[in-house]
Amino acid sequence: MRVSILSLLPFALALASFANARVDYDHSLSARDYLDELSVASLERRELLKGLTTREIIEELSERLDRRQKFKCLYSNHCSKEFDTAKAMVDHFPYHFDAGHKLPAGWHV
Repeated sequence: MRVSILSLLPFALALASFANARVDYDHSLSARDYLDELSVASLERRELLKGLTTREIIEELSERLDRRQKFKCLYSNHCSKEFDTAKAMVDHFPYHFDAGHKLPAGWHV
């Protein structure tokens, strides 16, 4: 009986993949440690927030929102609009260009 090398190839590949599947490089333990770190951090955050009431949290967020910088239109002699972002203010400029408004003295774009 002759055995061809090509007929042994599938058997060798199956054996090699089975051997690799059985090897554990301790990945499961490192993943478990990572999850434990995440849960500890989330518990610490919960402990910090536990001492605050909902009203205190809302007041703090409202104050931060009020302190946020507003961008006023540079064409103050024609416009009194305020914008949340500089991009929104710049996007508003074509209105003034089309209307032929001039910038106040001392401003350059």
